Amino acid sequence: MANKDDNRSTNELSRSSSQEQRKLPSVKTEESQFDPIKSYSKRGETSSKRSSACLDESLTLKTEDPYVLIQTEMPEKRTCEEPHGTADLWRGNVVGREAKELFEAVEHRYPNTFQRVQIRVTPFWLGNLKELHATIKRFMGLTVDTLAQEQITGLWQDFKDLEALGFDLSWAHKRLNMVARLKFGNEPLQKELMALEHSLGPLKERVDEIMKQLLKAHDMYMKALSEYENATKARNKKVEEMTRVFGPDFDRVLQDRLGYGMLPGY
Repeated sequence: MANKDDNRSTNELSRSSSQEQRKLPSVKTEESQFDPIKSYSKRGETSSKRSSACLDESLTLKTEDPYVLIQTEMPEKRTCEEPHGTADLWRGNVVGREAKELFEAVEHRYPNTFQRVQIRVTPFWLGNLKELHATIKRFMGLTVDTLAQEQITGLWQDFKDLEALGFDLSWAHKRLNMVARLKFGNEPLQKELMALEHSLGPLKERVDEIMKQLLKAHDMYMKALSEYENATKARNKKVEEMTRVFGPDFDRVLQDRLGYGMLPGY
């Protein structure tokens, strides 16, 4: 029994020693692999591989994706005529270039128009702005000579609806009221003005007739003046001729005494 126990202990010692020997090389291998320089170089290689892989992916994307290739080779040209650009925006709403220019002109000339309104970028306000643009454009383009009472009534109602939203259209109301009073109302001043307008017609005809007479008389005057000047020139010419023949005193002699100027005192 003793021999058997000794053999067991010997075998266990040999086994433990062989296990320890197996562990030692693995530890040495791990220690030998932990080299800072090699670890840093390996990290650099790994990062360079990653960056090169990303670069390869980006290159592959540029060459394989036709949209990216077009964007790389031919940059997009931006113009002021892009849809829904700043030229079409007014207070954030896409109202179009024409409406924007109209609103800016109104805001510059009549700044109170939009002061009480808090315009937001919503479909509700976009619709209101389109209605405002259409109403102001129609108001500005109507001809007073062909304006009907129904059109004025329609504009009054449109202005009322827009003012309920906060727009101040008092400047348009003032012009519309003036035209309505003068064109369709019984304004006393307008009646007096029309009476004076009608009286100008006959007076103008009288002035024209007298002017014609004056022009005719002027022509007669100029003709008589011309004849007078021509006769005067002929008379002076004849006087010069007689002076050469009879002397400078011939005219006085004919009007005075026979011995005029021949002796002193006579």
